[in-house]
Amino acid sequence: MSIRAIILSGGRSNRFGGVHKPAVELGGATVISRILSAVRTAAPAAEVWVAGPCDGLSEAEQESVHSVVEEPAFAGPLAGIAAVCAAVRDASSAAPAGVTLVLAGDMPLITADHLGDLIEACQRTGAPAAGTDDRGKTQFLCAAWPTHLLLSRLDDIGDPTNGAVKWLFSGLEPSLVDVEPGVVTDFDTAEDLDRIHTRIDDDASSTGEAASTQ
Repeated sequence: MSIRAIILSGGRSNRFGGVHKPAVELGGATVISRILSAVRTAAPAAEVWVAGPCDGLSEAEQESVHSVVEEPAFAGPLAGIAAVCAAVRDASSAAPAGVTLVLAGDMPLITADHLGDLIEACQRTGAPAAGTDDRGKTQFLCAAWPTHLLLSRLDDIGDPTNGAVKWLFSGLEPSLVDVEPGVVTDFDTAEDLDRIHTRIDDDASSTGEAASTQ
């Protein structure tokens, strides 16, 4: 079954001083590059779309993805998802995808293992699959969808401008996938980013210590 991934990068980043969050560098790689790498590891043949600016991706990475900007710009993540789906529908050469990943562009700790779990759960249950964050809330912006169901929900919603992604889940029971909440952590402020920096540094230190004992 083929996989499509949508990385949402079209926000204003108002709470982050207007700095484009997906292009922020962490541990030698930008946030959006980290997310793309996780997608490529989980599903090497995935068709990847960026909804919004591709800033933060290298030239080679940009050439490996498709991109689209929602109309009007800054109309929200639901509009970004809809823009990708509309572009795919309009492209006669686009291969059908069985599963579509919907991923926020400000989640640098997303892992290939978690994405693989989401894809597997979605394929097995025929329902959208997602994990929960540190508040126990469903993380709508790191989810795997049966593509036909995602398209149907967008049709039901109609105009997506400034709409909430949680509208897609209205009346549906998502398949919940176990995940360590930090994996689906996003950041809106400098303090949030500092916490993610600390986690990455701690993980790198633990990896180095493990390697030195072998």
